[in-house]
Amino acid sequence: MDLTSERVYADDVDDGIEIFYQRGWTDGLPVVLPTEKRVRRALEYLRRDSGESLGEIPPRNGAATIEKIVINSVMAGCLPTYLPVVIAAVEAMLEKPFNLNGVQTTTHCVSPLTIVSGPVVNQLGFNSGDGVFGGGSRANAAVGRAVRLIMWNIGGAYPAELDRATLGHPGKYTYCIAENAEGNPWEPIHVEKGLEPEDSAVTVFGCEAPHHIATGSGTPLQTLHALADGMSTIGNNNTHMGGETLVVFGPRAAANAASGGWTRSSIREYLYENARVAVGRATLGATVDETSSEAPGWPKWIDRANPNAMIPVIRRAEDINIVVAGGWGGGMSFSAICPGWGYLGGFAQTKRVVLP
Repeated sequence: MDLTSERVYADDVDDGIEIFYQRGWTDGLPVVLPTEKRVRRALEYLRRDSGESLGEIPPRNGAATIEKIVINSVMAGCLPTYLPVVIAAVEAMLEKPFNLNGVQTTTHCVSPLTIVSGPVVNQLGFNSGDGVFGGGSRANAAVGRAVRLIMWNIGGAYPAELDRATLGHPGKYTYCIAENAEGNPWEPIHVEKGLEPEDSAVTVFGCEAPHHIATGSGTPLQTLHALADGMSTIGNNNTHMGGETLVVFGPRAAANAASGGWTRSSIREYLYENARVAVGRATLGATVDETSSEAPGWPKWIDRANPNAMIPVIRRAEDINIVVAGGWGGGMSFSAICPGWGYLGGFAQTKRVVLP
């Protein structure tokens, strides 16, 4: 197979890494050098045309060819077997509702979170348990970083240039978790999104960093109340701009809720009805233009003249994404909230992982 990418020659590994820094091809961390041997080995595993393009990565609109995806994945430390997961994540981000151009260039701190589910989680060693958002798993770290390097090198979204995020996001190094199938009392997230139970899949969602919620060891209703309260902040984009959010149940919190007969559907309805902010409280935040006749993103039926009128943080129950991940914990159960970008995009997209 012919490789079309530019060749770069170096005297040794150290010089090679420095060349990558000088060319701006890294995110600030060292990379695994994408030697021709490594790239060819990965392409041989995939058995796909190296020139095939999945589309253009905005905002620079570079072509996401299989060759370029492989090079950036090698740089991130991916094994060849991880590549179908990376490809599925890129395909998901390129779906129109995700609005990758907006996610790449907004002033907000949104970053794509890759959620891996299905048999591939155990097959490839993804961490779905303790420390799921943290380090320690090559699969999680490398796949998440590959997605980011693809956005960086092919999409060209560099901080303070095309990437205008004012505060940034730690997930702009790597942001990948896996669903805890053993701890999930409900159907897998990819099944809920329309795939088969035996499928492996990737769900990509543009969101903020996880906000930890201690849901205690009480009743299921207390767990849900803590989550609803955690969602209801006046600085949250969802409060003013709608959109989607992600609720990550720890296995213990999920087991607690399921034992009380709660399903994903009934949980969504409860959170929709109870994660609300009063108009009087919301207008204390600087994100609301109080001189406007219509506060941005609020439902039309909200009585803006009534300070006690309640704004649903999530405009529709179905805009709440739910996944089970993380460890069991000790005497307490833990969950997390990952607010979305708002109505502008970053919406959860699911793609099946196609193994060669």
